[in-house]
Amino acid sequence: MDLTVMLLIYNEKGNIIPLVEDIFKVYDYNELDGEILLVDDGSTDGSNAICDRLAKQYKRLRTVHHKQNIGRSFAIRTGFQNARGKISIIMDGDRQYDPGEIIKFVEKMTEGWGVVSGNRTNRADKWIRRFISRIYNRWIIGKSLGLEIEDQNSGFKAFITKKAVRMKFDPEGFRGLHRFILPLAKIKGMSVCEIPIKHYDRQEGKSYIRFYTVPFITYRDFLRFKKKYKKEIMAHKKKKKTIT
Repeated sequence: MDLTVMLLIYNEKGNIIPLVEDIFKVYDYNELDGEILLVDDGSTDGSNAICDRLAKQYKRLRTVHHKQNIGRSFAIRTGFQNARGKISIIMDGDRQYDPGEIIKFVEKMTEGWGVVSGNRTNRADKWIRRFISRIYNRWIIGKSLGLEIEDQNSGFKAFITKKAVRMKFDPEGFRGLHRFILPLAKIKGMSVCEIPIKHYDRQEGKSYIRFYTVPFITYRDFLRFKKKYKKEIMAHKKKKKTIT
């Protein structure tokens, strides 16, 4: 199988069905041999029942459930562990991303990249979230970890599945390791690039991100990440400096 699009679901009952339908249209139009993997992270609004119903309706769709909400990072790990496609695409279930751009990720991956990440050039979020993200990308990801990425936290990313599994994305002990998934991929030897993508306002449901707590959680995880992967980070910086 060419492709697995893993949709991260937590209380997205109004978004799941139209998003699934749009993705299958993209598969059929572009003749992609792909599946959809719905990773339900302990939804309480009925999303889990919708996921199960869709799994019975479509042969190319599977559902994995977490018994309770344990967070985005664990949902991503579950997705990697269960993906059958050569390429795994992470996509938020909030319909803020355009499924039509899936083909752009696939085409870029055929150039040989290990990871392709979407860059929300027209990000449809409040200014405070954009401001915090800009500081985070520039100083934590760029200056401290040595990875030049403009939009680390985009919810639209593609990975070579085997390499993603081998990099051992382990969220245990972190509050949100997904915020460091690109630096982790890079220090584990995967090539990383960005492509511009569209971004839209949320149409249904609500975001559970709290901008006033995320910076503190991220900084705690940053310190832990630097400590856990100190040798790999130093080796990456040294290699980058030598090439430069």
